[in-house]
Amino acid sequence: MPTVNDVLHCLELFAPYELAESWDNCGLMTGDRTRKVERILCALDATEDVIAEAVRRDAQVVVAHHPLIFTSVHCVTEDDATGRALRQAIYHDIAVICMHTNADCAKGGVNDALAAALGLSNVINMEAGENKMLGRVGDLPARMSPKIFAEYVKDSLDAGGVRFTDGGKPIRRVAVGGGACGKMMDCALAKGADAFVIGDCSYDIMQRAQSLGLTLVDAGHFPTENPIAKTFAEHLGRCFPTVTTMVSEDHRDCIQFV
Repeated sequence: MPTVNDVLHCLELFAPYELAESWDNCGLMTGDRTRKVERILCALDATEDVIAEAVRRDAQVVVAHHPLIFTSVHCVTEDDATGRALRQAIYHDIAVICMHTNADCAKGGVNDALAAALGLSNVINMEAGENKMLGRVGDLPARMSPKIFAEYVKDSLDAGGVRFTDGGKPIRRVAVGGGACGKMMDCALAKGADAFVIGDCSYDIMQRAQSLGLTLVDAGHFPTENPIAKTFAEHLGRCFPTVTTMVSEDHRDCIQFV
């Protein structure tokens, strides 16, 4: 039976830590490396609800994309969400492993999963970030107008809604960056992108994209990155055929639309 440390090693083979940005926090957040593992729950975030689901589904490990511990933690109490999640994980002896920007950069990781969800072909590295491994660029099955493309992104990612700016030209070549990648638009343009799909975007970035003739689609952080949970589960299932790997059923996008 594999241990928590075996799970860590399997995930590092998929998304080596050296791919992570220098400011990031990846790896084991809490847990016993020697604990035996029979069930693993995968999710975008290790929230209180996800930890509770792990308890209910008898998982010994939670694998998440976003780090449970990101900035300095000065105390672990019931006074904030991070403290409550950590306390519950420790109380129930659940290991929490987070694979963040290393999984963004990894082959088959967040951005490849996003490109696949959008049906892109001829996918190449966008060459953004510290190690020039963030983002992907590929071709749509057919040319689309900006509005039709925005609707296509919404449907492909099952998003509650999307925001977009019209770059003023038909779209065939698309760059993707799961999460907050708006400041990487110059890399997208350098690869010949007509449109850039990201997960978080401010007004000034939308303005700049439109001025440069780039259709920018903000499809939301959760929809652009949540496919990685299934990717984690599938990879771990191949590593450990006798272990039950699960994708969270309770974790939902916190952003709603009216």
